[in-house]
Amino acid sequence: MTASGGVRAAGAALTAGIAALPVSVLLAAAPAQIAGGDGDGGRPAAVFPLQAAWTTDLGQPPAAAPGYDDLQAYVPLRDGTLTAVRLSDGSVVWRIDQPTALPPAAGGDSVIVADGAALIARRSGDARTLWTRDFAAPVSAAPLRRNGWLIAPLANGEVVTLRAADGREFWRAPLDGPLRVQPALGGRRLFVPVDDGRLVALDLVSGARLWERRLNGNPREVLPLDAVFVGATDNYLYRLSLDDGSTEWRWRAGGDVAGAPVTDGGRLFFVSLDNTLWALDRDTGVQQWRRILTLRPRAGLALVGETLFVSGVSAQIHTFHGATGAAGNVLSAPGELGAPPRMGAPRAGDGVRIVLLTADGQLVGMAPASGPRRLPPGPLPPPLLPAPERPAPADLPPFEPPASSGSARDG
Repeated sequence: MTASGGVRAAGAALTAGIAALPVSVLLAAAPAQIAGGDGDGGRPAAVFPLQAAWTTDLGQPPAAAPGYDDLQAYVPLRDGTLTAVRLSDGSVVWRIDQPTALPPAAGGDSVIVADGAALIARRSGDARTLWTRDFAAPVSAAPLRRNGWLIAPLANGEVVTLRAADGREFWRAPLDGPLRVQPALGGRRLFVPVDDGRLVALDLVSGARLWERRLNGNPREVLPLDAVFVGATDNYLYRLSLDDGSTEWRWRAGGDVAGAPVTDGGRLFFVSLDNTLWALDRDTGVQQWRRILTLRPRAGLALVGETLFVSGVSAQIHTFHGATGAAGNVLSAPGELGAPPRMGAPRAGDGVRIVLLTADGQLVGMAPASGPRRLPPGPLPPPLLPAPERPAPADLPPFEPPASSGSARDG
């Protein structure tokens, strides 16, 4: 169904163009010592070996998942502090009293933190307060920061849009239901999951309601592309039309869908709470393969190239080949993960590929191993030491038969 209105304007609408989300989502995974596969025969490509480049003991368990920008991690801790850690070397840049129970939204030159009914923007370099915005109700889900926009879901059922640079509010819309899942942006559309079974699509610039769709369970995180892909607590993964939210196909799993799906273009991948990894055809929803996991997924999965990384309530991360589902490396972290790990391409001069946070408060940066190169599978190569030179015949001593030790027979 479509509807309009329900929006209270607060300032001029932002008219800058909004870029669509990327098809492949780079998120997370992590270990303490990683050895890699060869990528042949439909196995995950070799992105290893890696080793711990640095480990920072934060002294406290995390209170929420970290926020990341290109340079730093921002980790909320249970003692009510927020710590900024440099990703290149693990050094602590600053640590301040700043309680929050939600992941911070980092980007540009600031990190934005939800503190009760307020959003506070702090300068990333020194934690100085840049701006503060107070609302009539607590922020109830992780703020979304994308392309200069900042989206804040509130406990009173309103969703608020602001400019991340200065906190200027543009519009807010009452959705009349609990908001506990982070919204998603796709082009000019904002998709807001509501914990009464509805998914609501809003126009990002004006706030006008484009459509809403009621599912048989509460929607989870959304992947918006040429269609809307979303799992729900009714055990289904849905493909919905961008135009009106109608169901184009749905697939039933054996448990609730955890986190947002990811795609390699042709296939869609997601995990469900019956400890299963699924691969479906993105266009038709036909199953391509599935794998039973030995860990309980926590919040979705990551796709890097052709390799899927699956983490959860465990100290291990499992990898799978996207096309075939073949299992790859099992990566071991130094302790049970306290948040989904982060994976991304390193900056120039920064070799850290993976960042993980353990449940006891250790932040670990992984970089390519600097040890000897791993030998490829197959027959062993020639010895690494040079073979001794064969002596020339002239250098050999003359042959002398040993003296006889027994009696000789006569002629």
